[in-house]
Amino acid sequence: MSDYTPSVDVSPKESEKLQQIHSKGFVGKLSSYARLTGPGWLQAAVTLGGGSLASALYLGVISGYSLMWLQPLAMLCGVIMLMALAHVTLGNKKYPFTSVKETISPVLAWSWLGATVVADVVFCAAQASLGVAAVQQNLGININAYIITIILSAIGLASAALYALGSNAVKQLEFILKILVGIVIVCFAAAAVTLLFSGKVNLGAIFAGLIPNPMALFKPATSLDAMIAATGPSADYWNNYVTDLQRSRIIAAFGTAVGINMTFLLPYTLVKRGWGKVHRELSRFDLVIALFLPFSLATGLLVICAASSFHGQTTDVLDSNGRPVPSLEAGYYKILNQRLVAEGDLPVDPAATREMANQLPLAERELAAALTNRDAKQLSNTLAPIMGQGMADLVFGVGILAMALSTMMVHMLMNGFAISQSVGKPGKFKPFVIGASMPALLAIFAPFVWSGDAKAALQIPAAVIATTLLPIAYLAILLLMNSRKTLQDGERASPIVNILMVISAGIATFASFWLLSHKGTAGMIGIAGLILLALTGVFGFWRHKRKA
Repeated sequence: MSDYTPSVDVSPKESEKLQQIHSKGFVGKLSSYARLTGPGWLQAAVTLGGGSLASALYLGVISGYSLMWLQPLAMLCGVIMLMALAHVTLGNKKYPFTSVKETISPVLAWSWLGATVVADVVFCAAQASLGVAAVQQNLGININAYIITIILSAIGLASAALYALGSNAVKQLEFILKILVGIVIVCFAAAAVTLLFSGKVNLGAIFAGLIPNPMALFKPATSLDAMIAATGPSADYWNNYVTDLQRSRIIAAFGTAVGINMTFLLPYTLVKRGWGKVHRELSRFDLVIALFLPFSLATGLLVICAASSFHGQTTDVLDSNGRPVPSLEAGYYKILNQRLVAEGDLPVDPAATREMANQLPLAERELAAALTNRDAKQLSNTLAPIMGQGMADLVFGVGILAMALSTMMVHMLMNGFAISQSVGKPGKFKPFVIGASMPALLAIFAPFVWSGDAKAALQIPAAVIATTLLPIAYLAILLLMNSRKTLQDGERASPIVNILMVISAGIATFASFWLLSHKGTAGMIGIAGLILLALTGVFGFWRHKRKA
């Protein structure tokens, strides 16, 4: 049957090499396995996209260095579940999609696949839009946006077709993605090192920020205490506002570090690489070396850059007259409008609303400026006095373009696997390329579909679907790890592994509920769907277990 994975024949030489590595100590394993990594780089490429960029930048803006621990810890929870998924994949003769369909519920299996397709198609367009911004704004290349998206989509689709051919093409594409992820890290590291030597980086605060602090859920970063206190009678409002903002970002990080489509992708890339049971330990090191470390390093560097450039700063937002600069005024007035809403109804006329905002005390306007979101262009502008505008734009332009392109490439790969699996021919060239072309086609029209009302029409449903299904995917992994039908005796999860999975899945589930509860009616539908699918999965698992 085409639903079954191809048998993996490991050569005696390969098996002997893995056995030798297995007998080494931790450091020896780390150095040896580092040279054999592969599928993890695809995971790193897709998670290091526009969402990670925006999230890391804003964490630095609102909390300085105090949340340096957040994204690595969130990714660690995701890596635990991906390790379990790899364990199941490499110890079974079926893809997890088929195992979920047969041992848990067909509804869960097809929901998993469907959510992957939606996320790939929609969010590939978001990465294309990011690529356009990098070329036009950071690199300063004045070229039509559609030409840029056509080039990026063509590169991504060609890469997917190459990957589908298998053999050496798999390792070649993994190497290309490794280079692109490396470029992202090097560019952000260059910016962070420049800030370090300019005296703007507080190393002590960075190390302190690596220690998890649960109190960040309940109070703002202490570095904002003086600015909040300066607002006088409004201090309680601003304290609650910043706390809510910070709490939302923390919870969102745990719900979005690993995407639903990443869980669908991993099994197919492991099989495509030719890995089997003997590669289980390698797969765990692969996820640490190629996913966890690059993600933590890249996002950490971005937080450092944003914290040292923007945290508690107002001069890049407000001009000498106390008015916001045009590129940041929308975000600035949005914060102040919320402040005015807390006092009463806003005027219907937007001009009157802005005038009311401009009449607020200076301390409140400065705090709003300090909390205003910035993007990579603003970050490169702050580095211009140190690096020069041209070099600053080049560093961030190249880094963000590499980020966008690598993520687009993997979105196309993921959709190729999803569509080919849906027709019972996982990884076969023709359905794979057809699937890969779907996100590529929408990405071409990113200048239109990822702007204005069209963006909201795509983004909100896609986000709700992806957020709803991630806990369901985690539930499926947890059940598969404890399934006698899927894994043999001695291969199923130990009590410690089960505890780690329950904690990771529980945190992701709470985060998903939180995120969905803030998305209005669509979010409520998502919560209802999440509960219904979870009950379906648990009932289906026990029903199949009783039959066995």
